[in-house]
Amino acid sequence: AINGKSGVKLWEFEPGNSIYGVQSSPAIGSDGTVYVGSNDSKLYALDGKSGTKKWEFKTGHRVETSPAIGSDGTVYVASEDKKVYALDGKSGAKKWDFRKGGAVIPPAIGSDGTLYVGSIDGKVYAIKTESLGLAKSPWPMRGQNAQHTGRQPKPNGK
Repeated sequence: AINGKSGVKLWEFEPGNSIYGVQSSPAIGSDGTVYVGSNDSKLYALDGKSGTKKWEFKTGHRVETSPAIGSDGTVYVASEDKKVYALDGKSGAKKWDFRKGGAVIPPAIGSDGTLYVGSIDGKVYAIKTESLGLAKSPWPMRGQNAQHTGRQPKPNGK
């Protein structure tokens, strides 16, 4: 984590034994938790202020895609094991998983809570979830929002 104004490093986190480390971009929860996948087959939840690990979830293979966070705090992450996982954002406990036909691109959450996941099997999967859209946080999924504008809103809303 780097201070955006000064460029000073605030903290760093290195995942477990993985030659390639982290390749996914992070997502940030409404409480400031940073969620990031790693090539050691895990999704990590880190305290956004200190970088301290809160929890980790082990998948069946690398996690190279960015997670997405639903309005109810559920974290959705895809793994190279051909599964999409729904995890409790506070504890990391698995709520459910869904097996696709192949490796996937990062999940996206629609305004009605539908989770969309593309796969190298040539299909896009639409999965109904209990989330009612994206989390109200600065960066709940890859590209920052459903339009992938990649722009953080200004504090005064303008």
